Amino acid sequence: MEHKKNFLLAILWTLGITIACLVSIGDVPKVSIIGQDKSVHSFFYFVFSILWFLFLTKEMPEWSFARKAILVVLSALVYGAVIEVCQEQFTASRKADLFDILANVTGSVIAIIVLFVAEKIRKRNTIKNTIK
Repeated sequence: MEHKKNFLLAILWTLGITIACLVSIGDVPKVSIIGQDKSVHSFFYFVFSILWFLFLTKEMPEWSFARKAILVVLSALVYGAVIEVCQEQFTASRKADLFDILANVTGSVIAIIVLFVAEKIRKRNTIKNTIK
């Protein structure tokens, strides 16, 4: 059941990214903070990567950490690139930006690093608890 919840959360987040990146927000006032757009991209793909990694962990427990990490980062790269192409081709108010793709991958890689560190801490604590 938990893998279905993880899958649903990952799909909903992915759809949310799609909507946020392809739908014009019209007359919403824009706040101009340097790097804000790239920070938002990194955050979106940080969460994207964690959700998809958690899904894969439950769905494919036999897969190594590295295999899941590579799949998630490559998925973030491809999905982000497709979104950028769609922005360029299908929206009037948005343009493709290679730096957005870089920000997406950066967020994804940071997520994998956080997950890696969390896994190392979890394993170390498990070993400590079995020794006691």
